Amino acid sequence: MKDENTAKTEDITEEIAVKTENISEETAENTENINEEGTAEKKGGSSFLNDAAEIVESILLSVFIVLLVFTYLFRLSDVSGPSMEPTLTEKDRVVISPLFYTPEQNDIIIVNSSKLDKLIVKRVVALEGQSVDIDFEKGIVSVDGEPLDEQLYITGENGEEPELKADHFVNTLTTYDMGAFESYPVTVPQGCVFVLGDNRNRSKDSKHIELGFVPEEEIVGRVIFRISPLNKFGTVD
Repeated sequence: MKDENTAKTEDITEEIAVKTENISEETAENTENINEEGTAEKKGGSSFLNDAAEIVESILLSVFIVLLVFTYLFRLSDVSGPSMEPTLTEKDRVVISPLFYTPEQNDIIIVNSSKLDKLIVKRVVALEGQSVDIDFEKGIVSVDGEPLDEQLYITGENGEEPELKADHFVNTLTTYDMGAFESYPVTVPQGCVFVLGDNRNRSKDSKHIELGFVPEEEIVGRVIFRISPLNKFGTVD
């Protein structure tokens, strides 16, 4: 009888052990599934944050590059006044190249004038050491004895644009002496340039008593492009 009871007890113990083992296995499996799901959710959240961080980083990098470009490589400026008509007109927006700029004849430049206390846009007519002569009766400007290659801007009968056959257009000939110098010719001093507006008789430029020669150190840069208005989009001559 004792052996029979002992056998039954062993059977019950084995059954309990098996059930306990099954429960432990199921618990471990469920725990593992929960951990995997939790890890998956955590990875998903981390992925979203990483994507967001990358987007923000790209935006900040783009803004930095734009600021860098328009601080050191290019600048924007708006034209004010009629002094450069017909080449540039009121509210034209232009791109300036300031980096490593050395002035050359016929360049259109932006000047931060200390005498006029404002930014002005003009055309470089002569460089240091060159001689400038102006015949106000005939309206002819000469540099080193050679008349400038310029063309009056005259529209056609139906208002069509004239074809440029010279270095640049002028709105009027240079017939108004604005008192910068007692007489001509004049020689441009070292480190300076002589500038004129294309609208010669309505331009406060190097022939004007308030401006005269322009120091190169006051040149902001050269106008290379017009971005607005859109119908005039393109390079500037």
